[in-house]
Amino acid sequence: MATSVYFNNQNATSEQFLIEDLVIESIKNHGIDIYYIPRTSHSSTDELFGDDPGKYFDIAYKIDMYLESFQDFEGNQEFFSKFGLEIQKSAKVAVARRTFLKYVGQDRNHPKEGDLIYLPIQQKLMEIKFVEEEKNFFQAGKVAPYMYGLSIEAFKYSGEIFNTGMSEIDDLGNSTAMSVRYTMQSGGSGTFSANEIVYQGASLATATAKGYVAEWNKPNLTLRIRNIKGIFQSNVAVVGSLNSASWILSTGNTQEDATSLIDDNVIIEEEADNFLDFTETNPFGEP
Repeated sequence: MATSVYFNNQNATSEQFLIEDLVIESIKNHGIDIYYIPRTSHSSTDELFGDDPGKYFDIAYKIDMYLESFQDFEGNQEFFSKFGLEIQKSAKVAVARRTFLKYVGQDRNHPKEGDLIYLPIQQKLMEIKFVEEEKNFFQAGKVAPYMYGLSIEAFKYSGEIFNTGMSEIDDLGNSTAMSVRYTMQSGGSGTFSANEIVYQGASLATATAKGYVAEWNKPNLTLRIRNIKGIFQSNVAVVGSLNSASWILSTGNTQEDATSLIDDNVIIEEEADNFLDFTETNPFGEP
């Protein structure tokens, strides 16, 4: 005997809307509020590595999702590998298709791999690794999904730019990215702002070096810069792109990561200077 034509065909829109309403209501009752952060690009995609070297995140949408991994994060968690300490936290969340279109529809018609979600309660930034579009397996004959299943993993920062307007998200770059602390000479003018682009050169378009302000300590005249392109030179003015602040750079060690407390680049360099002659073209063998 065939299935009921009133409940199991593509034209049973009333039943499909009922199922979709139940899915949305269930997520609203038992889900959590998260922030969906779509990825944009400031560069072309690297066809060789399949990645976007200029990832940019400039907006965060508040949306309700259901956290399927409700007890704990999945994955290997924290473990030591041959590359040192690795953290592989993963989880699964579900979002109703209609809810996603309502809040994020102006940027995305469906979730995409590479976008981020922020879990405020856990204070975790997660990256979408896979989007499952067949969660309900065509119930009542509906081809479009009722919900999306998202497989997410802990986000590994690698120079991305955050400017969403939410300080707890945007500060990730300042607190995580490799940065260099420069000391400025007295007598400058203006104040640098966090996440502001600073540069050396006649203009930003023709800058010989540029980067983002991670921290500006005016009393101590120290400027911490991240995402550096080019080489900042001593005795040359560092100019802010927003407020036109201008200070002459005095000193700075590009080998020292001012963000990290465990890096030992400078220590290794100082010890190596005792027995390696870096003035030679090839200090490890014959020139």
